[in-house]
Amino acid sequence: MITPVIYIIFLFGAFVRAFFGFGEALITTPLLLLIAYNLHNGIAIIGIMGLILALPGAVRNYRAIDRNLLVNLFTGSIIGVPLGLLFVHYGSLNALKWFTGIFLICYAIFNLFGFGFTKSRIKIPRFIVGFVSGFLGGAINTHGAPVAIYGNLSKWSLQYTRANLQTYFAVVGFFIVIGQGVSGFWNATVLQTILLLIPGFIGISILVEWLLTKINPQKFNRLLYIFLLISGCLLFI
Repeated sequence: MITPVIYIIFLFGAFVRAFFGFGEALITTPLLLLIAYNLHNGIAIIGIMGLILALPGAVRNYRAIDRNLLVNLFTGSIIGVPLGLLFVHYGSLNALKWFTGIFLICYAIFNLFGFGFTKSRIKIPRFIVGFVSGFLGGAINTHGAPVAIYGNLSKWSLQYTRANLQTYFAVVGFFIVIGQGVSGFWNATVLQTILLLIPGFIGISILVEWLLTKINPQKFNRLLYIFLLISGCLLFI
């Protein structure tokens, strides 16, 4: 049975995902751990939630899709996702969370104090970005952060970012969700919770579309850095 607190936590994660284009797991997972929610159920619900929220944006913004970018990201993620799923069973999730948290905190603070990179300094192969994204997605549902940070470093426009992130997340999210199902993450509780959350997802999506029309790119980027800082801290819970 889903409680009001659990429902609010998942809707908060949905708001974060719809607004920033990623990050629902970074926020939702530590909050669920605080209330001792079943971690495997939480991971499965977050994975399905991310896929549901990504699909409308991918369809709506298909004209802005950069196919070359997505092919490179997908190629890396196809290798990363199964390795991440294996890591869930055989690796240390806490160590992975702490490492990811430290990186996010450092990156956020660096940018909040104005020490940003220029586009000419970005030499990271897109395949590597996709691999890291897929691995973190399979392990702890955080496939969005590596791609979003890469896009931020590359100075992508907000429209370009949203179109390609949502398309990438829809495809990668599909493989992650299927992989989680095959790995035994799905059960009646997971599916029942998703059905109850769908009306809330619709309301959140409408609210976020309105909010995004009121925010300029500079303010959005600052909110993004603050969000990454908070997310990094929450990974230590």
